[in-house]
Amino acid sequence: MDCLKEMQQHLQFFCPVCSKSVCDMSKVWEKLDEEVAATPMPESYQSKKIWILCNDCNATSEVLFHIVAQKCLNCNSYNTRQTRGCHTTNTCRL
Repeated sequence: MDCLKEMQQHLQFFCPVCSKSVCDMSKVWEKLDEEVAATPMPESYQSKKIWILCNDCNATSEVLFHIVAQKCLNCNSYNTRQTRGCHTTNTCRL
């Protein structure tokens, strides 16, 4: 577990291979919830939806775009990445 200790010393909390969280991030996710709630989006972005992949549970979700972060609808993690986006303010169409 030298690798894990070294990652923690360098404030790296995600596996460099699979991108999963390597420790309990619930307090960080709570802070991000507060930050998202405190950061209003401009009107032109308020209904923009994007597709994300959760690095923790591997679920894909269509969520409202936010400049701060995107939250997984399955496990509530913010350890996500955008996979697809829309160029309009409507939901994405496949």
